[in-house]
Amino acid sequence: MVDPPDTRISKPKGDSYAYRKHFYRDRDVATHYDAERFVGRSKERRNRRKWAAIQRALTETDGVRSVLDIPCGTGRFTGHLVSEGHSVVGSDISFEMMRVAQDNLGAPSGLHGYVQAEAENLPFRDRAFDCVMSIRFLFHVDPAVRVEMLREMVRISRWLVVDYRHRYSYHYARWKVERALGLTTRKFVRVSRRQLEDELRQAGAVLRRVHPVGRIFSDKWIVVAEAPDSD
Repeated sequence: MVDPPDTRISKPKGDSYAYRKHFYRDRDVATHYDAERFVGRSKERRNRRKWAAIQRALTETDGVRSVLDIPCGTGRFTGHLVSEGHSVVGSDISFEMMRVAQDNLGAPSGLHGYVQAEAENLPFRDRAFDCVMSIRFLFHVDPAVRVEMLREMVRISRWLVVDYRHRYSYHYARWKVERALGLTTRKFVRVSRRQLEDELRQAGAVLRRVHPVGRIFSDKWIVVAEAPDSD
């Protein structure tokens, strides 16, 4: 059985990080992204659940005022962070995505602009921010690159609020059965709790709390990690 093709313009057709770097820089992808990903009752509910989990995660931090939102994409959560009173910089590899974010959000007080950057090579000084938030991104890359990105986030901030996709869910169990029966060929890479802790440790951070986005069907965690002071 072959999985039906996903015809959304904003849906990548390849898995490699190099391909996706190029894909999300396309103007048509950026223009269609919000309508294809976030419009509709079920999608809007998922978005609200994720933001609620992010809010819970932020309560686990202390002294956080400045936040780097990377990748900020079209500003899905950037504006929420500003409305919560944070001093925010948006960053993304895609200039086109940031252009849409700027159109969506305007120039509210507390939003200090956008910086085009790769997460594995951030153009910021050490401890430039109190917190780095990275949502719907890290699962796009393999573990070695992910650790490299996390290490950069640790370098420029004390707190990390990131999302991971984990294997303790209905969706992962279903995929394993379908894969075993030859009913699907799609990749479905998910991490264990031990893998999560190990990746953070390699990056120089300590896991503080995991906030599930949903209790049964969601395979998403909002992860709070802290980079201990080096002094």
